[in-house]
Amino acid sequence: MNQTKLPQLYSLTAIGVATFLGSALAAGYMLASNYRALGQPRMAQYALLGSVVVVLAFIFLPTQLTPNMTVAITLMIAQVLTVLLMANKLQGAMFTSFQQMGGQYHPMRRAVMVGIVASLVLTVSWVLLVLIISGGNPPPSSA
Repeated sequence: MNQTKLPQLYSLTAIGVATFLGSALAAGYMLASNYRALGQPRMAQYALLGSVVVVLAFIFLPTQLTPNMTVAITLMIAQVLTVLLMANKLQGAMFTSFQQMGGQYHPMRRAVMVGIVASLVLTVSWVLLVLIISGGNPPPSSA
């Protein structure tokens, strides 16, 4: 019997965990990685582009709202739910057939690492953006 070895993929649960830790940027990377592993480079590009759009939307949306912890937590939960719904819509059927074929997922520690790295990338990007916009001067303190 000729059995093809399946590539490892990121599970829907792993995508949710990484999104919570590192935003939709982590999810976009993981979805794109799944598409690339399955030989779909065009869909991988769309997944990455879509994640950047979602990240930008969630960055600029809070500036229109009153900044407080409740809004921040609500937006974080909304981002995770949005990504999980999209991931399930885009790759849900694939996950089902992948499991039926005996496919293996990447370990959860890898998803956690992707989330942490995405969080660091966003933090550094945000700091650089603030410094560029403020001309290198830190914003005035509110004290």
